[in-house]
Amino acid sequence: MMKYLTIDIGGTFVKHSLIDENHKLTQTDKFSTPGSMDDFLTAIKNLISRYGNEISGVCIACPGQVDARTGYLFKGGLISYLKNFPLASCLSKECQLPVSVINDANAAGLAEAKYGNLVGSQLGAALVLGTGVGLALVSNGELLSFKNFERGALFAKAKTDQTDKKELFTLRKKGVASLIENSGSAVQFIHRASNLLGLPQEDGKEVFKILASKTNPDLTTEFENYCREIAYLILNLQKIFNLDRVIIGGGISQQKILIEEINRQHHLLLKTTLSESVQNFSIKAGKFHNDANLIGAYCHFKELG
Repeated sequence: MMKYLTIDIGGTFVKHSLIDENHKLTQTDKFSTPGSMDDFLTAIKNLISRYGNEISGVCIACPGQVDARTGYLFKGGLISYLKNFPLASCLSKECQLPVSVINDANAAGLAEAKYGNLVGSQLGAALVLGTGVGLALVSNGELLSFKNFERGALFAKAKTDQTDKKELFTLRKKGVASLIENSGSAVQFIHRASNLLGLPQEDGKEVFKILASKTNPDLTTEFENYCREIAYLILNLQKIFNLDRVIIGGGISQQKILIEEINRQHHLLLKTTLSESVQNFSIKAGKFHNDANLIGAYCHFKELG
């Protein structure tokens, strides 16, 4: 059975694994994301060389604006040095292997749409919480393209009443501000929470352990505010699209208390905002959590053929 090297490039870490045709991940590991282009390329090339003849291709998920067909990065997202760079062709030429590149949020959405908790969704969203916040929209097992948006049925009906317009504007303004400020960043939340607790270093496991114990009111408030930001983003998406499902991705999505609190905050917002046109569904964690990008990058590689 052929194996492939799948790589998830994040703002904090570069995660990598071998993956086979049954989507089984092995030898998963990670290293800190390099701070410069030279160090980045050296690290990736060394990683590919490590596996030599074991692999038949390289599948990459990367932040920013990516031409998924050619693997060209127009923007590197949180990794600024990747702007305007032909990552796929550069690595393919150097390592003599086929290489594909897809946006990391799209990778997560693709994995969940084909094999995870967005299977069967007519219009679903994957909200991926990591160093930044990523969004992918999927329909019937595929990522949405611009052609899909020609279908008016994808969009929620807008209200025309003047009061409704004002409230809707306020809601969307809050959602846009949240995205600009990166308020949904899981990494930033853990940073703030660790500082609040006076931990010697950032420790997500300890943060959620204390949250579960309900012994620190300040931490609980910080957590509720964080989950409310995510709920605002979801409600904004519902106001624009006829979503039938939303899943939360990223490593933090493994925390059951996070999903519960996002649902609670979402229900509270529905009571205080325009909710007539919004479907009240349960928000769930993605099936693959922190591995979704790795699996989705492989799915994209296979789609390219």
